[in-house]
Parts: sequence; C-alpha cells; structure tokens
Amino acid sequence: MKFSFQDGSPLEGVLTYDESEYGFSFSAQSRESLSARLGSEGVTSVLIGTLQLEVDIESQEVLFAWGYFPNVRGEVAELGAPNFTPGRVFISSRHSFQPGVSLEIPGKGWRVSYDPSSGWVAIRLKGAVDAKLVQIASGIVLGVDSGDLVSVWLDPVFAG
Repeated sequence: MKFSFQDGSPLEGVLTYDESEYGFSFSAQSRESLSARLGSEGVTSVLIGTLQLEVDIESQEVLFAWGYFPNVRGEVAELGAPNFTPGRVFISSRHSFQPGVSLEIPGKGWRVSYDPSSGWVAIRLKGAVDAKLVQIASGIVLGVDSGDLVSVWLDPVFAG
C-alpha cells in the first residue's frame, strides 16, 4: 500500500470525538462537496487498529477519518499544531478495494499522543519525523514519507 499526495483543497467539515461512544466522526460541510469526491464504485476504509480512513474506491482518495478509538488520550505530550499544507492524499495498492472490505495499513508500533492544551491527537509510527504533512479535511492531517503513511494528526471537537 503506497500513499501519494498532490495539491488540492481539503474537504471542509467538522471532526468530532464523542467521548461517550469513544469514537471519531466526520461531518462534511455540505453534501455536495462530499459527493463531488465520490465515484460510482462506493467507499471502503483502510485501518490503523480501529481508526478508519475512508477511501473513495474509484479515485482511491483518502477522504476523512472516523471510527471507534478508545485510546484517544494515550500518552499526554506537548504536540502543538503540526506544520501542514492543504492537499489530497491517494492510495495505490496491489489489493483491489471493495466496498465495505477494510484493509490494514502496514506498520507496527503506532503510538498515540494527545496534547490537552492544543487538543491535537497524533497517531505516529516510531521515527516518523520527516513526513510531508497534508491536511486532507478539516481537523485531519496525514503524514506521508517515501510512499508510506507514517502519521495521522487529528484536531477534533470533543463532545459527549
């Protein structure tokens, strides 16, 4: 599974973490903006544990993050906001994507950090320091290094 990025506009919306349900959800600002990114083949997800990155099957674009994620406050750390550029991230895989059939993102040793002062949650592989950080949607930044996804940065609204 390889990740690539290009210039573009992030999907506008709101990333929420519901503390009573231990999960992330993303609500697009408008149905039209989300529909414009969806092809006719449906969607699937790629996974880091239980965190899901929604992928349009036709374009293979990563759209947003969502899913059950109880360890959101894993390790408390001073993170601050990452230095990112707006854009779009795409996946290529030797496995074909099918609606509703999720694939695990390669990588061992993902660690979760949470900064209570900034609200950012970082899910990173050890050694993920030279990644290109791309904001794909409001509150969602992906770190790509040499074709590998090495980090996911989330800035949710906490609710519940």
